[in-house]
Amino acid sequence: MQQHPISAKDTYILILCGGSDPRLWPLSRADSPKQFLKLFNTESILQQTVNRALKITKKENIFLITNYKYLNRVKKETTGKIPPSNIISEPAKKNTTMAIIYGTSIIKNINPDSVIITFPSDHLIRNTNLFKTDILSGSILAKNTNSVITIGTRPLNPNPSYGYLIPKEYKKGVITVSKFVEKPDFVQAQKLISQNAFWNSGIYLFSVETIIREIAKNQPSYFKILNLLENNPKNEKVVNKAYQLSENLPFDISISEKTKNLLMIQASFDWSDIGEWGSIHNHSKKDENNISRLNTDTQIVSYNSKNCLVSGKEKKLIGLVGIKNVAVIDTPDALLVCSLDNSPNVRDLVGQIVKSKKTINYFLTKSKND
Repeated sequence: MQQHPISAKDTYILILCGGSDPRLWPLSRADSPKQFLKLFNTESILQQTVNRALKITKKENIFLITNYKYLNRVKKETTGKIPPSNIISEPAKKNTTMAIIYGTSIIKNINPDSVIITFPSDHLIRNTNLFKTDILSGSILAKNTNSVITIGTRPLNPNPSYGYLIPKEYKKGVITVSKFVEKPDFVQAQKLISQNAFWNSGIYLFSVETIIREIAKNQPSYFKILNLLENNPKNEKVVNKAYQLSENLPFDISISEKTKNLLMIQASFDWSDIGEWGSIHNHSKKDENNISRLNTDTQIVSYNSKNCLVSGKEKKLIGLVGIKNVAVIDTPDALLVCSLDNSPNVRDLVGQIVKSKKTINYFLTKSKND
């Protein structure tokens, strides 16, 4: 098949930044989720994501979609980089399928011939040149096929927090996906890795025509919503009605698990969703005992301790004695101590926190670090 190039004017990016991931509690809270944290340098994860997007296309073609609660903060963090009119406010949290449909309806009204690249705002990608190369390759593929394109990465372990892509056929650097499995349990994840499965990065590329076809075929209820938004994507009443009608499904389940037209490019860049304290530790600088700290001002004295992640307020001294493979995350109003191996289960801990009136605000409100 002859490959037709894609012009910059037809390349659009939709950044999803409305989530409130509880796995990085107590730093990440409902009012200040992880995309706003400055974990690795002086810029927030969201700002780093926007910088990567600007290497791919012009700022007028970059859109961010977020919950109305975060609208002002997103505008503040992207001042001078993204036009304020390109920041889309969702009236409710209805997961990534609805966010992508809403964003697609707005971009379609601007350019129905566009290719849309959608990715989360809260991932760590350090080699931006390789990232750009892979994204541009995926964009050309999305323009020249009727497929949804995703970026896959080699799994480091059988982690139940990720989606898994099972390859069917390799052809000229492009992998046909035979099956997509979202968040399997540990045993199933082990089996998938034995089948040479990849982790799904959550980065998708598709033409407007392709995604509309996939929604119509696989999700009739969402297709009705797309039709509702088609001519009035910025009408507040129409948008509110669309969100009231919407289910609460991630794109990985609504489309990726159902489509027969999923292609994958293997990432050449380093990638982490930094969704748990274990992955934060893996990507942080460490001392001779494999101990890392989020805040360089935090003072640590350790005795017979190894392989730990420590976060403390400013110049607070934290002592470790006989501690191994543990995260210690200290904030003015909450303290987390957890095994790095079990750090994905912080989500379950937060589930208990929000069940009690006595503790619910320790997740709903900002950390006093902010």
